This record gives sequence, structure tokens and C-alpha cells, in this order.
Amino acid sequence: MALSDAGYVRLLVTSLGALSFVLGVIAENKKPSAGTIIQFKDTVHCKYPHDPTIALGSFSIVFLLLSSIFGVVSIFYPYKGKAVPVYALQRSPALVVFSVIAGSLFPCRRPPDVGYNHRRSASNL
Repeated sequence: MALSDAGYVRLLVTSLGALSFVLGVIAENKKPSAGTIIQFKDTVHCKYPHDPTIALGSFSIVFLLLSSIFGVVSIFYPYKGKAVPVYALQRSPALVVFSVIAGSLFPCRRPPDVGYNHRRSASNL
């Protein structure tokens, strides 16, 4: 049984999302617990050992963005040569509610490291 166009898109979006999740979890677990404190005259610097956290987190973000892009494109992708009209999408209550919620919550997000860096700098005082 061969996959249709929708099956390939679904497989692509799901795979990229799952890969993003796994890389994000691995990056969180590989994070160094503490660094070496280096005191200068006026400032204090922390030196952390080299670790793959930045690379894993970056790849996680890239795969999440690709999954999101392919997910949005799949809504408007013409299956079997027929595109879904935009007015038909606007008539779908589930899609309209999802779009309103996602659009209204988008400005409320915060960068993932803001709270972590604030707690870390406060604990070093």
C-alpha cells in the first residue's frame, strides 16, 4: 500500500516534530550543571565545559521550524490537482478557533532560556 501525497506530508511533519522533541530533550539532559567561576577585578565570569547542548538545541529549533512550515504549507497544498479554497478553510470552526488561539498566544511566548539564565545569575551572587 503506497502513501498518498497527504500521507507523505503527514509523515514528514510528524517525523520532523518528533525529531525536534527528541533533540530538545537530549539537549536539556546534556546541559552542564555548573561551571568554573573566574573572578576579575570588577566582574565574575563562568567558564563551562564544552558540550553539545547548543548544537542539539539549534537543530531542535530548526526541525521545529521546518515542521511548522511544512504543516502550514500542507493546509494550502493541492491534493490530486485540487486546491482547497480559502473560503472553505474559513468556514471550518475548528481551524478558525485554532488560528485565533495560536495567533493570540504567539506574542505571549518567551525565549526558552530567559528564566534559566536569570535563576543562574541570581544564584551566583
